[in-house]
Amino acid sequence: MRKIAFFICLFLICFTVSGCGQREKLLLLNWGEYINDEIITMFEEKYNCNVILNIADSNELFYAKIKSGTTVYDLVIPSEYMVERMVQNDLLQKVDYSKLTNYDPVNNPYLPGVIGIQNQMFEGYEDYAVPYFWGTFGLMYNKKVNGLEEAVKKYGWKGYFEPELLPGNIRVGMYDVPRYAYAAAMFYLDQSPNVYSEELLKAAEQVLLKRKFTEWGTDTLKKGISSGNRDLAFVYTGDFLDMLYIKLSDGVKREDITFDIYIPNQTIAFMDTFVIPKKARHLDLAHKFIDFLLDPEIAYLNASVVGYCTPLQKSYEMIVGYEGDDQWLNDWKEANLTYYPLPKPGEEQFIGTPLKNFDRNVLNAISTMVNNVIVKNR
Repeated sequence: MRKIAFFICLFLICFTVSGCGQREKLLLLNWGEYINDEIITMFEEKYNCNVILNIADSNELFYAKIKSGTTVYDLVIPSEYMVERMVQNDLLQKVDYSKLTNYDPVNNPYLPGVIGIQNQMFEGYEDYAVPYFWGTFGLMYNKKVNGLEEAVKKYGWKGYFEPELLPGNIRVGMYDVPRYAYAAAMFYLDQSPNVYSEELLKAAEQVLLKRKFTEWGTDTLKKGISSGNRDLAFVYTGDFLDMLYIKLSDGVKREDITFDIYIPNQTIAFMDTFVIPKKARHLDLAHKFIDFLLDPEIAYLNASVVGYCTPLQKSYEMIVGYEGDDQWLNDWKEANLTYYPLPKPGEEQFIGTPLKNFDRNVLNAISTMVNNVIVKNR
């Protein structure tokens, strides 16, 4: 991924801090490939500290790691429905907004979609969670398969689950998270992903069994379609953009990209947020890191590497307001305008439905159902 080298060098010079002695450590639990490494270096230089980055590949694993307490993390970046579960189980502490100098809803506002998702969350959600990235899910597809693009756009979820509506012998992937698989089945059934009953669970199982999935994966799905080894998958829109930006950085022209994404109106809308675990030890440093990422220029740099949408309106305006001859910056601008457009007057603030938390018994039932589907799929 292309780095905005000029800005990085400038910030490194401005933030360099000399000193000696033991450096304070910040333990950060994050998703894979979900932060600009230069941002971490800049933060370490500014605050004379070390950021210890650990990786997890699902919200459920985030929860398990925080609950076990084996490693005491200072910051975690879960999605909205998992924040709700963590709060319900008293695993988080409130954010001290007095320590966030860059938090300013008037002069440094969030994008409308971020505000819209926040408004649909549980009461008090913002006391615990500060937006990091947000976006939607969609159906990423291989443009080289004859007739696939047209069929995906025509049939949407019906095409994804009903093999007879798409070209034959296509290789289809499903996101290997039971909550996401259940949501996809609900969209096919024209139901909300936040409703549950035993009847709906059985219906979801039958939907998932309609399609013999080539792969149940996570980051491997986007890479498979980008490389031509998969044809269709349910993925984060940001996963698609991550692969798009890599291709563009490698010099591939936009018109020569062999994959794209279709975002149905019925899909998952998500927001990943900074939260502070109850047992966090380095509270001041955790707040400094959150505040660092609320700086519009830092958020801009972070978004230049991560394919997801910045939550900050000023950072977004920096991306889409570019006017110049740099091809990569123009492609980045067009990608944001195409896949993360601002709502027009009268339109909804965002596309999709944010997931709500289910209780443990429901989650266990969904997980068991999906695991049974995976076994039958083999």
